Amino acid sequence: MQLTTTDRRWPVPTPLKGFMLIEVLVSIALSAVALLALASLNAAALRYTKMSQYRAVATHLASDIGERMRANKGRAADGTAAAEGFWAGDYDYSASFAGQAATISSPAPRCNTAASVCSTRELAALDLAQWRFQTRRALPEGSVFVLRQTDVVAADVWIAWRDPRVASQDEAPARATECPGGLAISDLSIRCRYFRINL
Repeated sequence: MQLTTTDRRWPVPTPLKGFMLIEVLVSIALSAVALLALASLNAAALRYTKMSQYRAVATHLASDIGERMRANKGRAADGTAAAEGFWAGDYDYSASFAGQAATISSPAPRCNTAASVCSTRELAALDLAQWRFQTRRALPEGSVFVLRQTDVVAADVWIAWRDPRVASQDEAPARATECPGGLAISDLSIRCRYFRINL
């Protein structure tokens, strides 16, 4: 007995041409999206790690100038003598960010030997030059701004640096309040860190 096509008990499946290719393409597309997300996450992690490192360095530098000011506090003005050292504003520094790009020269006298006899003003000038040099070496285009408070025994210190990794529009509002106006900063890649140093 011969079977005809109408007597078949199992249907013969029709071949699905290209179905496996579509599955492969979809899986490649999903993998590409996942890899792009991982790359973006890695870039953000590097960016915030570097920003944290810069902030830690700025904190260390602020502590350094604070100790220098405490060591050369001098005396406040009274009826018999003028103010000296910190009290005289010898640590105030207000050059613009662009103005601090020039080479830092060491003032004379250098006050670096036991026989050196330096005034509080000369010692403050040396402290500022050394500190600015350290800031410039430790941070990219590191710059400083120091302003002594007149009503309290304290100084406001800003440390600025260029960080192109954070030059994005979403960080512009935060940058606007970070830096003092005296630094004259308009570039989004400039970051500032503010410190109040109490003596």
